[in-house]
Amino acid sequence: MKPLYALLLSAALACSLTACTASGGGTASSDAGGASEQPSPSAAAESSEEASSETASEPESSETSALESEETAEIADPETGGTLIAYFSWSGNTEQMAELIQAETGGDLFEIEPAAPYTDDYDALLDVAQQEQADNARPELASAVENWDSYDVVFVGYPDWWSDAPMIVYSFLESYDWEGKTLVPFCTSGGSGFGRSLDKLPDSAPGAAILEGLHISGSRVDSAAEEVAAWIDGLALS
Repeated sequence: MKPLYALLLSAALACSLTACTASGGGTASSDAGGASEQPSPSAAAESSEEASSETASEPESSETSALESEETAEIADPETGGTLIAYFSWSGNTEQMAELIQAETGGDLFEIEPAAPYTDDYDALLDVAQQEQADNARPELASAVENWDSYDVVFVGYPDWWSDAPMIVYSFLESYDWEGKTLVPFCTSGGSGFGRSLDKLPDSAPGAAILEGLHISGSRVDSAAEEVAAWIDGLALS
């Protein structure tokens, strides 16, 4: 019986060793094989979230680009097309006419002033004006127009002095680049009209398109609103 018992015990021990060996071999195979080529569920989820995040961020980039393009376009397209009403007035009549023009056009007013003011004495003023014409003088201006390039249409007004514009008006005209601009003259006087000034404007404002002007007697400026409105309407500026 002992040999048979020993034989059975040996067989049972052999079977136990075989099972342990098989179990150990599976673990060794997993370690030796290294990392799997298929991502784990958590890794796959992280990759999906990253892809979704990148896709969602693309429209923001597109919107930012469009906004930058609009801002660039605004900078490249500065505002132009304004109207300026520049005038020299000694007695106030031309200033009043300039204000009537502003009421119709909505333009900006600019007073042409000499650095050394003219005398308030009328008789003395006649002598000064005559001497300036004889000298073809260009009196110094007291101030300059800001943003000149923003104006496309410039009304220029003055009184008639000795059948011509005061010399300070020519100082103004010759201080700016008139290329591509529209010049509209207006004048007040005791009845002599523009005198020689209309013939001289092209030389002092080269490049300007000069439209038909309007003369009003100083004694009629108070009641000239309708006449000024009709004149401006006929210019077809807009």
